[in-house]
Amino acid sequence: MSDTPTTAPRIGVLVNRRSGRNRAGLGELRALIERSPEVMARETTGRAEAAAALREMDAAGVEALAVAGGDGTLHNVFHLLFNEGARRTPPPIAVLPGGTTNMIGYDIGAARKPAKELKRLLARLRAGELAAGMVRRRLIALRTGPDAVPAYGLFGGAAGVYQGTMLSRKSVNKVGLRDAAGPLAGLLGLVGPLLLGRNPVDPASAIVTHDGVVEDRRDYIAIAVSTMERLIMGLTPFWGEGPGALRLTTVAARPKRFSRAILPALNGRRTPDLTPENGYRSVNADSITLDMEGGFVLDGEIFPLRAGRPLLLDAGPVVEFVVGGK
Repeated sequence: MSDTPTTAPRIGVLVNRRSGRNRAGLGELRALIERSPEVMARETTGRAEAAAALREMDAAGVEALAVAGGDGTLHNVFHLLFNEGARRTPPPIAVLPGGTTNMIGYDIGAARKPAKELKRLLARLRAGELAAGMVRRRLIALRTGPDAVPAYGLFGGAAGVYQGTMLSRKSVNKVGLRDAAGPLAGLLGLVGPLLLGRNPVDPASAIVTHDGVVEDRRDYIAIAVSTMERLIMGLTPFWGEGPGALRLTTVAARPKRFSRAILPALNGRRTPDLTPENGYRSVNADSITLDMEGGFVLDGEIFPLRAGRPLLLDAGPVVEFVVGGK
């Protein structure tokens, strides 16, 4: 992969060689980069290398940053840009989905293979239409305490969401499920038994607070928070109203009318069954706290939870994603 572009670079490409799909081969992406003088590319295997690459691209003044990796790679890039970056406003980000899970790419419309996504991005750049492909998303800012450095992401959850993530990782390790297949396996592993009247989730006792409204402590089988518009398979399990940037959905243990409520809930369609009295709540908020034991997953990163030390979730900065044309 060339380190010396023949013209001033306009797009920086950060490649995580350890990402799930990237490990299977980068030949096509590398070949495209070699014949694209507008591109400055760096391959990395860890946060320190990625930080050095981002500083180099920043100094070169790239107009867009393309990230070849999955949700976990983007999670690390957000940290480097907003917690350690010199720029006040990071460049637009393009997603070249090369990870084990690529929910962010799916959400913004970047679902093709990395080389094809970069080819689309270069075509838009050469046509002078880079700004026409912008999609904006606000990040979730997660803090493990009031003075903690924030972590950033677009989708997170606890209780069954966390347990489903752990189940999907086992599926990936055992049979190599990639992209939506891994999380889907985790989801089906939870929903299927619930439809049959069995609960595969260990309920998590939690106090959930949203915009200062403190809910009574309850046992939950699912807690999900997102700023995405769609999850895997186009699911949108949020039906709350209001101006809040964070979309929160909770499902209490032993929910009523589950077989009737589950499909509308997964598609974000409010029905008379989806009520707090039946165990379902969905709200939009700018600030959420979770006081509970267990774990919280944010874009693939795991954060241990301890009772009495609430997890803080706030509306974070807005990221501009640039998506290539057709």
